[in-house]
Amino acid sequence: MNRSFSSFFIIMCLFTVLCSREVEYRQISYEDYLDKVDGAWLGQMIGVTFGEPTEFRYQGKIVPFNLDYYYKHTGKGNKRQNYKRYTPDGAPDQDDVYIELLFLHCIKNYGINVTARQIAEEWLKRMDYNRVWHANKAAHTNFMKGIWPPESGNPKYNRHADDIDFQIESDLFGIISPGLPQESNRWCDKVGHIMNYGDGVYGGMFVAGMYTIAFFETDVQKIVSWGLRCIPKESRYAKVIRDVMDWHKQYSDWTYTWNELQKKWGNTDSCPDGKGKPFNIDAKMNGAYIVMGLLYGEGDFEKTINIAMRCGQDSDCNPSNAAGILGCSLGASGIPKKWKAPMKDFIYNISMKEIYPGRIPRIEIVKTTAEIGKQLIMKNGGKIIKKNGREILNIPVQEPVPPKKLEISKW
Repeated sequence: MNRSFSSFFIIMCLFTVLCSREVEYRQISYEDYLDKVDGAWLGQMIGVTFGEPTEFRYQGKIVPFNLDYYYKHTGKGNKRQNYKRYTPDGAPDQDDVYIELLFLHCIKNYGINVTARQIAEEWLKRMDYNRVWHANKAAHTNFMKGIWPPESGNPKYNRHADDIDFQIESDLFGIISPGLPQESNRWCDKVGHIMNYGDGVYGGMFVAGMYTIAFFETDVQKIVSWGLRCIPKESRYAKVIRDVMDWHKQYSDWTYTWNELQKKWGNTDSCPDGKGKPFNIDAKMNGAYIVMGLLYGEGDFEKTINIAMRCGQDSDCNPSNAAGILGCSLGASGIPKKWKAPMKDFIYNISMKEIYPGRIPRIEIVKTTAEIGKQLIMKNGGKIIKKNGREILNIPVQEPVPPKKLEISKW
């Protein structure tokens, strides 16, 4: 009897200690959160506009020049003099951005428990088939055949499952999950399988994961390491990123790392359009270019987008991701005026005219994103308090938890 009572007493004491541990919180004012959300969106828009003239013009090659501003390609060749300087008049209609705007529309209208099927149905109803490519187009084709998520992204039905698509449109799920990598992974698992699988989904988890910590961190090496913890360490995607991180420690010149990467991983694209060819739209390879931009850019905005662009291949998407993550860390207020002023305060829209105006005010996108973020903070046990007339977001400290099951695309 005494032994049983003692055991019960010890168990109750341990239970009391565990329950009495205070939840740790990260704090950020709503104003600062809004500025960083704006920086994340603005960074994406800047990066994709900046890199657009070189997109896929350099396949398996380094772009041999930096760009000091926005340029357009004249269509006459790939020499530096064939790129003409211009000033954009607002943010362009690019798939890096407008597919995220579709996701945002779905969350706003269906709520934070929106299903992948609901998103796919909205996609089929709202998205122009001629405005999507690769894994996104394969998924769209699957919807028309009655093949819905997650099968629509499965390699059984989608030969582009490892392509870059979800990676370039996953930013939103990190932006609405400040400090909450488990939450961002839940979104990426749900939405990523609409069009991708395996490494194609892990690329999105990695990118979104970097955003979640960028709200609270300025050290780009820590940001990359945090994102890496969000995906299975045995995945090929994780192996590529670890290689880049190791080479970064070894080489001060990013072109040396680029050459090592090309030798080891340059011929691993499984996309039907790229297999055995210089063209590479694989999520892993292009994800490595994002990381190179961040690590070698060392927090410098212009240096970051130039390196991510000069790695070649999908050289508008990669600086878009890199600049979005860095823009989140810096906040819109920390992005150089030279780059943000030409984006004006709106996004051109020609892809989803039924749900957005021709010119979408950026502030509306930013505020909608931030309000969804607040809902997810509360869902995860956070608190929103008023202090000296300001809203303070108390976000529970959350560690990354990668998916338990490893997915590998096989054909």
